[in-house]
Amino acid sequence: MLGCHDATMAGRIVPRRRAFGRAVSQLPAVSLVLAALGCDRADRPPPVADPKPAPDEPGPIVVDPDETPDPSTISPCGAATATLEFVRPNLYFAIDASGSMTDAIPRGEATSSTGPVPANRYAALSRALERLLSRVGHRVNYGATLFPSSNVDCDAGEEIHALAAGDDVSFAVSGEVGPVLRSLMFAIDRRTPRGGTPVALALGGLPARLAEAGAGANSYVFLVTDGGPNCNDQARCGVDACIPNIERVRVSDGLVCDDDVNCCDGNLFGPGNCLDAAGSVGAVQGLAAAGVRTFVIGIPGSEAYASLLDELAVAGGAARAESPRYYRVSDAEALLETVSALGSTVALSCNISLREPPPDPALVNLFFDGELIPSDPSNGWTFMDAATVQVHGTACALLENGDVLQADLIAGCPVVIR
Repeated sequence: MLGCHDATMAGRIVPRRRAFGRAVSQLPAVSLVLAALGCDRADRPPPVADPKPAPDEPGPIVVDPDETPDPSTISPCGAATATLEFVRPNLYFAIDASGSMTDAIPRGEATSSTGPVPANRYAALSRALERLLSRVGHRVNYGATLFPSSNVDCDAGEEIHALAAGDDVSFAVSGEVGPVLRSLMFAIDRRTPRGGTPVALALGGLPARLAEAGAGANSYVFLVTDGGPNCNDQARCGVDACIPNIERVRVSDGLVCDDDVNCCDGNLFGPGNCLDAAGSVGAVQGLAAAGVRTFVIGIPGSEAYASLLDELAVAGGAARAESPRYYRVSDAEALLETVSALGSTVALSCNISLREPPPDPALVNLFFDGELIPSDPSNGWTFMDAATVQVHGTACALLENGDVLQADLIAGCPVVIR
C-alpha cells in the first residue's frame, strides 16, 4: 500500500468527454492509477469498509454509487496515486520511394474523401500514414525506412525515424499534430521518389534494427509498394521474370520489351531489373523468424506482381484469409482506409496488456473517456490473466471502431460489476 500523504496525479488523466457509447474521433491510450487506502484525514472521505472480498467470496463486488471512482478526480477510495504503463505495440513502415511512386493514383469515389487530391502514389501514402498516426500514435511505438536512399538507385534505404513512442495523448485530445509525427511527416514529404524497388535489401536489415531498438513481441512491419522488387545484380531471369518485360516497357519506337527480347540482358536494362522473388521472400521470412509479422499492401501499379505479393503476405504471417492474400488497394481512398484499419487493429486490440499486474485485481475499474465500464464478461471487461484486461461486447466494438479516445484502468476502489 502507498503511504498516506498529500499527492498529485502521477499520470495525466484526460477529463470526462462523452458518455459511454457515443463516438469520438480518436483512439485510446491506457494508464493504470493506483490509489492508497486507509487515509484518515478529515478532509477526505473515509475508505470503503473492508474493500477486499471475503476469502469464501472471491472476485468483484458492487460498491455504493457514492463511492464509484471517477478518473477526473482523486478517488474517494484513496488519495495517493502512481502510474503503471501499458504495453505498446511496435509499428514499422517500410515505404517504397522508387521512381514509379510519382505516378498518378485514382482518388476514389467514397463519400468520406476529404482534403486535396493526392498528387501521386507517394503523396497518397504520406496522407494515409499521417491520418493513422494522428489517431493511434499515442498508443504505439513507430518507426520508418524509405527505400532506396535519396541519392542511390538500389540500396537498403535510410531510416528516417527510429522506432520510438509517438506523441503524448494530449495532441490527440486537441486534434493537433505533435512534434514526433511532425518530424516523421517532414522526412517523408521532403523526399522525391527515385530509383528501384530493393525490397530484400530494405527488409533484410530490419530484424537486427528492431532488436536493437528493443522491439519484442507485438511488432509489425508495413510493406507498402507499387511494383515488383528488384535491385539484385546477381539475379538472372528470362522474359517471364524481367520487370521491363512484365510491364511491356517501350525502349524506343522500334523496341518494346516483349516476348521477343529479354530486356534484363546486360546490354539493355541488366539483371538488376529481374524480379527478386527469392530474396524478398527470404527477407520477410527472416522477420517472421524474429517474431515480426509483415502486412503487405500493394497499391496501383503492383497488380502484375500479385502472385509474389501473395507469397510475401503468407510468409509474413499477416495474410488475408482469402485471395488476394495481400492487401490490394485500387485508389487513394482505399489506401487511407486499409492503412487505417490495419494500424487500428494492431494498436487497439480488445486485450489490453499492462507492464505490471495490479496489486489487487479486486480493486480495479475501467473507464472509457471518463465513463465507467462495469466488469461484465458479456458486455464489459474481465481479467484475461494477471496483466491482461479483455474487453467484451459493445465496449470491445467501441475500441475496434476507434470510438474511444482514452481508456484508463484505475486501481484502489472495489470493482464495479454489472
